[in-house]
Amino acid sequence: MRNWMLRVALRASRIGLPALLLCAALSTASAQWAWRDENGRPVYSDQPPPASVKAADILQQPTAAPQNQTESPDAAPQGQSAAPAPAAAPKAPTMAEREQEFRKRMKERAEAEKKLADAQAQAAQKASDCERARGYAKSLDDGVRLIRTNPDGSREMMDQEQRAAEAKRTRDFLDSNCN
Repeated sequence: MRNWMLRVALRASRIGLPALLLCAALSTASAQWAWRDENGRPVYSDQPPPASVKAADILQQPTAAPQNQTESPDAAPQGQSAAPAPAAAPKAPTMAEREQEFRKRMKERAEAEKKLADAQAQAAQKASDCERARGYAKSLDDGVRLIRTNPDGSREMMDQEQRAAEAKRTRDFLDSNCN
């Protein structure tokens, strides 16, 4: 019976030792990266994200292996210069930083939309002014009687000189503003 127990213990150690080593190896391999892709979906991998992923989109990254506590990082073996420390991995932004970035993007978008709306309103106003000037130029060229109000409030009919001067001024406006 004792022989049987010895065989079971030996067989268990043959299976158990590799399983224990496998578990130890998996614990270091379980370091995971997590980031958001261009569609906003989370991506999980044991490899770092591509260079196109912004630091703000990295959700999780593995921690660096702890350094030997007995050695100071500045101390170098005698006769060797100290190697530069590896660059620190970028920290994922906090929720407050993400909120601040979101608000900034929303403000920029609102300003861009306002600028676009103002430009469209100016273009519409310019088109209206040009249409009105074209109608006025046509009236001047067709010889329609035109009455002008003087600064004192009285009305007078335009003579040929006034009509020609007004037609020239209107054509100049159309040439410079309404191409």
